[in-house]
Amino acid sequence: MTTSPTRTADHPQARVFGVAFSTGSMQEALTAIAGYVARPAQPPAFCCFVNAHCLNLAFRDRAYARLLNQADQVWADGVGVAIAARNRRTPVLENVNGTDMLPLLCQSGHSLYLLGGKPGVAEAAREKLQAQYPELRILGTWHGYFPDDCTALIQDINAKAPDVLMVAMGVPKQEFWIAEHRGQLNCRVCLAVGGLLDFASGRIPRAPHWLRRLRGEWLFRLWQEPRRMFKRYILGNPLFLWRVWRYPENRNWEKD
Repeated sequence: MTTSPTRTADHPQARVFGVAFSTGSMQEALTAIAGYVARPAQPPAFCCFVNAHCLNLAFRDRAYARLLNQADQVWADGVGVAIAARNRRTPVLENVNGTDMLPLLCQSGHSLYLLGGKPGVAEAAREKLQAQYPELRILGTWHGYFPDDCTALIQDINAKAPDVLMVAMGVPKQEFWIAEHRGQLNCRVCLAVGGLLDFASGRIPRAPHWLRRLRGEWLFRLWQEPRRMFKRYILGNPLFLWRVWRYPENRNWEKD
C-alpha cells in the first residue's frame, strides 16, 4: 500500500486502520491547496478529510481505504481521530475540517465551484457566501442528484475552470466520484467536503462557537438529527475507539 507522493512531510503522518492522514495545521492545509492552485496545469489534486465515521467505513471497506491513501492530502477532522492519532503516538496539531476551512478559502482569492447537496442547496450557499465575501468568485453550482452520465456537469465545470471544485456528496460517494472523474476535470483541486453546503446554505445551522471549541459539535449534530446521527455517534464512536484499542497498526490491513 502506498500513499500519494505529493503529501507534505512537515509533520509525521498518523495511520489508523491502514489509512494515512496529516497531523498538521489548518494553515498548512491552506498552503498545500495554494500550492496546487499555483502549479502548472495537470490532473487536479485530490484532497479530503477523515473523521471517526470515515475511518469506521474504511475499516470494513478496503477499497475506500485504498482510495484515501491515493489522495494528495487527507486531513484529520474531529476529536475521535485526534484520540486515535495520539494513541498511535502521532498527535495532530489541529482539527482541520471543511466548515472551518471554508471561510478561509473564501478569503484566499481562489475561485470555487460548488457541487452537491439537494437541488437549490448549492445555489443558496453561493448566495450566502457571496453576500458575506463580496470579492469571492463562485464560478458555478450543480446539485448532487445528477445521473450516472455526468457529461453535462463535467462540461460545465471545465468551461468555468475553477481553482477549487468542492464536492459535497457524502462519504464515500464523493471520494469515489473524484477518483473516477478527476482526470477529465479542468480545475486545480478537487476537495471532498461532505455536508458542507448544507451548513454554508443555512439549511443546517452549526453548533455554537463555544461548543465547537470544546470539540462537542457532534453533540449538537446528534441533537439536530437524532434518528440519522444515532448510529454514527452513539454506536459508531464507541466502536471506533474500541477498534483503535483492539487492532494494532502493524496489522496487515490489506490481507482482510
